[in-house]
Amino acid sequence: MKNTIQTTGKVPVAGISLPYSLLGLFFMISVSSAWAQSHGKLNGKVVAPDGGSLPYASVSLQKQNGEVFKGTMTDTLGTFKFNAVPHGSYQVKITTMGFVAFQSKSFTVSPQNSAIDLGLLTLLEDMKTLSSVTIKAEKRLIEQSIDRTIINVENSILAEGNTALELLEKAPGVKVDQDGAISLKGRPGVMVMINGKQTYLSPKELSTLLKGTNSASISKIEIMSNPSAKYDAAGNAGIINILMKKNIATGFNGTVSVNGGAGRNARYGSGLNLNYRSNKLNLYGSYDYGYRGETEYLDFIRRFYDNGIAMGMADRTSNQHTKTNEPLHTNNFRVGLDYEFNDHNSIGFLVNGNIGKYTHDSKTSNLLVDHTGMLLSNMATTNYDKQNWENLTYNVNCLHKFEKEGRELSADADFASNSFTSRLNLNTATLASSGGQAGTSINRRGYVPAVTDVYLAKVDYTDPIGKTLKFETGLKSSFTSSDNNLRYDLLNNGNWEYDSNGSNHFRYKEQIHAGYVNFNKEFKGFSLQAGLRGEYTHTTGHQITTDSLIKRSYFQLFPSLFLNKPLGENHQLQAAYSRRIERPDYGDLNPFRVFRDPLLFYQGNPFLKPELINTFQLSHSFKSKYTTALTYNQTSDVMTWMSGQIDDLNTTFEMPRNLNRLVNYGLSFTASTSIFEWWTGTHFANVFRNEYKGTGENGDFNSKATSFSVNSQNNFKAGKGYTMELNALYNGGSVYGISKYKGNYMISAGIQKLVMKDKGSIKLMVNDIFQSKQFKESTLYGNIDMNSHIRLDSRRAILSFSYRFGNQNLVKKERKMGSEDIQDRVKGGG
Repeated sequence: MKNTIQTTGKVPVAGISLPYSLLGLFFMISVSSAWAQSHGKLNGKVVAPDGGSLPYASVSLQKQNGEVFKGTMTDTLGTFKFNAVPHGSYQVKITTMGFVAFQSKSFTVSPQNSAIDLGLLTLLEDMKTLSSVTIKAEKRLIEQSIDRTIINVENSILAEGNTALELLEKAPGVKVDQDGAISLKGRPGVMVMINGKQTYLSPKELSTLLKGTNSASISKIEIMSNPSAKYDAAGNAGIINILMKKNIATGFNGTVSVNGGAGRNARYGSGLNLNYRSNKLNLYGSYDYGYRGETEYLDFIRRFYDNGIAMGMADRTSNQHTKTNEPLHTNNFRVGLDYEFNDHNSIGFLVNGNIGKYTHDSKTSNLLVDHTGMLLSNMATTNYDKQNWENLTYNVNCLHKFEKEGRELSADADFASNSFTSRLNLNTATLASSGGQAGTSINRRGYVPAVTDVYLAKVDYTDPIGKTLKFETGLKSSFTSSDNNLRYDLLNNGNWEYDSNGSNHFRYKEQIHAGYVNFNKEFKGFSLQAGLRGEYTHTTGHQITTDSLIKRSYFQLFPSLFLNKPLGENHQLQAAYSRRIERPDYGDLNPFRVFRDPLLFYQGNPFLKPELINTFQLSHSFKSKYTTALTYNQTSDVMTWMSGQIDDLNTTFEMPRNLNRLVNYGLSFTASTSIFEWWTGTHFANVFRNEYKGTGENGDFNSKATSFSVNSQNNFKAGKGYTMELNALYNGGSVYGISKYKGNYMISAGIQKLVMKDKGSIKLMVNDIFQSKQFKESTLYGNIDMNSHIRLDSRRAILSFSYRFGNQNLVKKERKMGSEDIQDRVKGGG
């Protein structure tokens, strides 16, 4: 008989914060109006050679003698405006990163010429041409803009031989725990996108995918802690977007690379990137292979109390030690074609692939003693889990540019097929602990085939309305289907028998339909972006084993508001508010059990509810080099993995639960420095506090802690083609649910030498020099008293070589294709 549970989520309002933000806006309008003077005014728009707007460029209004009279920054549309300009002769100077400084011709403000429109001001890319070789201005490793942090992975020495997950460990404000879970500025629930596309994978499958993505195929990483309504509302802590490499050079060109090294085990890999671009056609393809050997050590101490309260001396103590061997083979490839019919219409096709295999081979010893130290049991477990996965994504996209400049209509259709298979053997032998006691053994094998298919379609429309207003709207629908059939067998008298208690078949279907509107408006002295996104979600979780069906349907509104206020040439203020959601994935909802050993397992929770967050941020930027941000976030129904114990069976388990609330607030500071011409750096510091409040099996609890993190990235030019890189990061102690984590740090260094007329490079890097990236966790709540110590294989040395061949000259006009959800969409290059 089928048990069906129908739940309907509430439809909350935007929150009480929105009226206060609007009051602040009206106050600023009043102040700006009071300052306005009845003199002349001028405006203009700053664009790149391809016609695209350049936001946040510095604009200074100078008198004839070169004295700066006023300064401002361009808005998100690339426009700027000066009001209350006294009569006289002036010129405008414009500067922004990656472009040659622009100086306008002299012009005069007078009673007869009081409203001056400078029109489109085109900035040239900062490049120097010598013979047939084009040398482009080098980008900083880490760039900080008003709405995101950009890590230019291609420029990093320390990126060589790493995986995407290991790259994120060094990103400012990002923390990756021992299980691969990602948090941003102390907030869990980050949505990871690849080339602007959501992966729709479970956290475990996403972690496996990121481990299987070689750094050689990654161009940059974008970190957005407060995205606008144009982006998916998923991801409470924000969005991390991983952009794969592309090539915008004309003709035929490519890059070949190879790397090798070792940590506790060997690591090596190679890659090839090819591209051909003509006036209308762009063909591209790439392939990367990587092997990562890894050995980890895990120690768990668990204490059990007969009275059910973790107080005094434990009645029994379990001391567990595990050593793992985890070889990983990965294959990444992409093949694509872009064709431009004319200046107004283009189409693109792309296939992305990630195929790999991973083996978890571990040996565990578990000694259980009583309060006197007498040995109660001695268990030895071997766990051999062979995993294979195949992720394939197919995309077709088209773009239509209207006659009106800036008006565009783009459409995307995607199909993603993700398959994951696990074959495991879990064998536990209980050795005789005293004379006359016989040993026993338990042999379990498992087969876990999981298939996730995603169908997605979206349409986006952009229209500049006048010189100071930009309108954006779009629709998106996604359909996700997942099938996870876990089968366990137990060995009984030499025969394998089906384990009905441990096996489980779970199917999950989800559809999300969304629409958004977004407005960018330039006022006198400040700019405003306001958006509203609506998302309807319908999910069905069918546990076939017990014939239980859980359905959920809910509609949510997600407003966002951003306010920019330039204060002269060097300062800029921004206030931001947004509302976001984090939905449970099918892995969290699936109630099946995954055993690490017979006394430790993980289990999903089919009754999880989505968590909702309201986030506020106030930031200040000085000279586009120093950014200070104050944030406050409140999450309801926060999803947290919590531990539980079955004392009489000496068993510990973990499962996700909804807690009442998480409050996160903090202060961060980012600085880009050029102490000397040969020494540049980007430094990030963050102080934050997390406060969890909830109810567990052992009653109410409040878990809170103040934490501190710092990340310093330094680059050194040593001359004669040598450059060096040094990265230092520290994560202070923190809390997650009922658990507490001790702090850790990591220091990495690398050196690079350009060879073969600067077309080749040799890099040597050493990651985590002092093997200090270790995780120590403690939990004391109710009857749970547990400590863990995990030592990952984080110290490694990698030597790499890469060579660029073919034509490396940049094309004069770079075409932007598809939706402009994010910079450099997947169909834009190879």
